[in-house]
Amino acid sequence: MPSLPDNPGVAARQTAWRILMEQESHGVFLKDLFASRLREFSHEDEDLIRNICLGVIRWKRLLDYNLGLQAVRGIKDARLRMLMRMGAYQLFFLNGIPAFAAVDTAVQLAKREFGKSEAGFTNAVLKALSRNGLRHQTVKNKKDLKALAVNTSHPDWLVERWSKALAPEALTSALQRNNEEAPLWIRINSRKTSVEAATEILRVDGVDLEPVVGANNDSPLQNPVFFMRLIHGADKALRSELFAQGGFSFQDPVAYWVATLLDWHPGQTVLDACSAPGGKSALLLEMAAARGEDIEQARIISGDSSFSRLRKIRDARVRLGHRELLPVCADLMYSPFRGAGEGFDRILIDAPCSNLGVLRRRPEARWNLTPEKAAAQAVHQRELLEKAAELLAPNGRLVYATCSAEPEETVNVVDDFISRHPEFKLIDVGENIPTVLRKRGCLWVYPGETEYDGFFAAALIRS
Repeated sequence: MPSLPDNPGVAARQTAWRILMEQESHGVFLKDLFASRLREFSHEDEDLIRNICLGVIRWKRLLDYNLGLQAVRGIKDARLRMLMRMGAYQLFFLNGIPAFAAVDTAVQLAKREFGKSEAGFTNAVLKALSRNGLRHQTVKNKKDLKALAVNTSHPDWLVERWSKALAPEALTSALQRNNEEAPLWIRINSRKTSVEAATEILRVDGVDLEPVVGANNDSPLQNPVFFMRLIHGADKALRSELFAQGGFSFQDPVAYWVATLLDWHPGQTVLDACSAPGGKSALLLEMAAARGEDIEQARIISGDSSFSRLRKIRDARVRLGHRELLPVCADLMYSPFRGAGEGFDRILIDAPCSNLGVLRRRPEARWNLTPEKAAAQAVHQRELLEKAAELLAPNGRLVYATCSAEPEETVNVVDDFISRHPEFKLIDVGENIPTVLRKRGCLWVYPGETEYDGFFAAALIRS
């Protein structure tokens, strides 16, 4: 593998190119690659690499459409195509980068990796793109889903699927929003500081925050845990002393409503079955602490089948100070808890899913997934719910959640389970959940319907 070029701008782009190629080859999440590949770079270059990688993944299909208009001979080498996507993305979407710089760095990389001939080809294609500007496929009518898929950079099958669930305007809104930067919220750790103190400390650090409002944006979110929306200065917040000391975490407020459905209090046994990296387990403790309940003797079993992911719970235990979390590497399909006592009073299963509700945050999921993979995922989710139910005590409560709004991963799983287990009943989420987040008695929202991501949660009680 060639060493990094001396030019810092080229070095950052070469790293971005390698990350993108690794992601495409292995289907891993970009955030995991960022964690291990960006340690050597300055904050400025790190932000540039993240921006390029996320942007290229989001807009891949539209970028390929534009490259195809100019590269008449085609681009047979997938590695060269990825490099050209990066150049095209910088030309069309990255404000502040001059066109000549976007072209020149791409040509330098092409020359180093592929030789003079392909460097010349890259130069010609990118200069043509710069002259002609970003093109979109002509939309013939409102039912032209293929053009909509190209222009919003989504796979055809996903646009077709969502067109059956959403009205045309809502469909377009959801697709467009998937290509936007996701908003960020922080959850103030009530065990470490107050919302007033944290807000003032972060303000001095150059971080702008505002209170989280209800889902219909008309009133402050009423809950005992302090969520704030981050308006400006995410990088400063992440690198702040307050974050290092455990004063807050990054988390979507939807997690609060999921935790509310569990209705857990210290003294009740609880299993967070797919917990890594431990955000909802930590939230349960902070909610109880904010209510004034004694959590010193509380214990939350934070289980996960992946040891590498389970290690991330260390952040909640050490940085946030939640020693009450007990990480256990355990697969629900072969649970070590089966047969131990009467079962858990509360079980939360945030099931592995397609991630179609969080494409703003995980844009690679749209390209990793196929209809066949989604169907297989749903089968596994039904199996996990079955196994979790076996561990629930009489009169216990089980919350099944996914970061997807797809029926086969959500209501179909729950309906099928209840039809075969009459001892379980669905608990209507009721007025504790904002109206716009409720469907069929569940927390259920599609991307684009609110400012939050797509999500689902249902509460079941064993009678």
